[in-house]
Amino acid sequence: MAYVAMARKWRPQSFSDMVGQEHIAKTLQNAIEGGRLHHAFLFTGTRGVGKTTSARILARTLNCSGGDPLHPCGECESCKSILSGSSMDVFEIDAASNTGVDNIREVIEKVQYPPTVGKYKIFIIDEVHMLSTAAFNALLKTLEEPPEHVIFIFATTEVNKVLPTILSRVQRFDFKRLSVEQIRSRLRYICEQEGINASDETLDIFAEKADGSMRDGLTFFDQAYAFTGSDMDPDSVRNVLGIPPVELFFSLINSIEGHDLKGCFKMVDEACKRGIEFMPLLDGFGKFLRNLLYARLEAFTADALNLTDKLFTKYKSAVPGLKNGDILRISKMLIDLQGTLRYSTNPRLLVETTFARMAWLDHLADLRRALAAINDPSKATGSASDEALKKKVTEVSAMLDSAEEARAARQQQEDPFATLQSNFSSSNATYSRYEIAAAWGSIRARIADDDFIFSAALNDTVLETGNIQDTPFPIALTYVGEGGGTDTWSYKQMMEHPEYLDRVKQILEDALQTPVDFTVRTRGYTEEEQQQKYRATLSPLELDLQHEPAFAKFKQVFDSELIYSFKPRKKPDQIEETESNDMEISE
Repeated sequence: MAYVAMARKWRPQSFSDMVGQEHIAKTLQNAIEGGRLHHAFLFTGTRGVGKTTSARILARTLNCSGGDPLHPCGECESCKSILSGSSMDVFEIDAASNTGVDNIREVIEKVQYPPTVGKYKIFIIDEVHMLSTAAFNALLKTLEEPPEHVIFIFATTEVNKVLPTILSRVQRFDFKRLSVEQIRSRLRYICEQEGINASDETLDIFAEKADGSMRDGLTFFDQAYAFTGSDMDPDSVRNVLGIPPVELFFSLINSIEGHDLKGCFKMVDEACKRGIEFMPLLDGFGKFLRNLLYARLEAFTADALNLTDKLFTKYKSAVPGLKNGDILRISKMLIDLQGTLRYSTNPRLLVETTFARMAWLDHLADLRRALAAINDPSKATGSASDEALKKKVTEVSAMLDSAEEARAARQQQEDPFATLQSNFSSSNATYSRYEIAAAWGSIRARIADDDFIFSAALNDTVLETGNIQDTPFPIALTYVGEGGGTDTWSYKQMMEHPEYLDRVKQILEDALQTPVDFTVRTRGYTEEEQQQKYRATLSPLELDLQHEPAFAKFKQVFDSELIYSFKPRKKPDQIEETESNDMEISE
């Protein structure tokens, strides 16, 4: 007889065998007993948690002709035909390879005919999210009002891809990932039935690698069984599954604690010699760091972490020189490494250098204790480490102060108004009487963020201050323009809205923290302002004629007319060899 894989041989045959999904089994059993069975179900969950198996159990239970309505007998014609896959009443459809409308039309045609042997005609559609939108829509009417003898059971790992119109017509059951204890318990039962010797440590290796999937756990178990035979030991199982032993991680964390870069490189080399891939190596180190942190915090017991008492004690006493913050920093670096490893062209170098950086880092110190000792010498313990820490904190504090002073001086040198502008960005910004006129530009910019119309009424204005010793401090809001500035829109807006005047006065008093004698006046442009305005209206060619005597001489000698033109900037793929600026000469 051909060998049957463990995952198939030990597949649950009744609701009582469903490990980890007792809540679903109980709900379905109650519905069957109470006669409240729905016509459509959706089983969703990760791979290998029992969705399709549960659908088959439900189909056999409903069509079994035995005496127990909740447990299929396995002996009747219906049970045997469903187990062999030859039933004329239960149809299993793989939606991954039958995605179109024509496939669903075949289902709809079969729905019309009554069952031949059992009580129901049952359609199990696996990976239902793979159906096309048209196929879903073709199924809607039948799914909403099927014949009394028809039951649909959908299974999917990606329920988010199922149309809402389908979800509203089915009863949804969410299958949970299995815990390590549940997988270990099932594997222990199988070992007893198969006569296999395996310790709890060995079974925990399968359960942890299964990551919540019973089918994956049985597949790994089957693989190791083929290698070890009836006597399974942890080392052999780790070897065949490519799982790094925990001793490698203790060696690595000790090297990190001792700033031993050479030890980190040796650990990676040892893992490569064992044939361990880098992703399983990093996954294992992540679990190691989790156990290390949980053990020293006593957040979980040894049983909760699936550790022996001896190993749990070893975790608690490991690397005393590393603080919890150090472990968190190492964990963050590990997570970053896992995210970038798949894109690396030299993964070994990336892993080695990251472990070396972990070992290179200085260990964290309790700065709160050091700062308390600095502020209150009576709280210092007097140890050499405390004194060194206090000295280091003092040095760092002095360095930060010097850096801040240098930054402020550099900023003031580069932009004398930068400090004023940055100050006004805070709600409590204040200025001296010397600064307020220079800061008017940044104040207006702040006003523009709050009130566009009010800000527009302040265009073409400057602040002109009087005697800085007077109180209230005299400030004039001066409108500058042609003809004295009285005809500008901004000035008219200000004079027609007294509330604007009050707001400007309030803003200035808040910024200066002193009473203000506020007035509004107008004036024309000064000679320098006129020149600046005139220069602003000149074209680049006209400016060149003013500043480049050669252009004027050229024009005079050749009696030429200089025509300046420019073309719009082209996109990079449209750039030709011709320049975008042209100058033509005509006599």
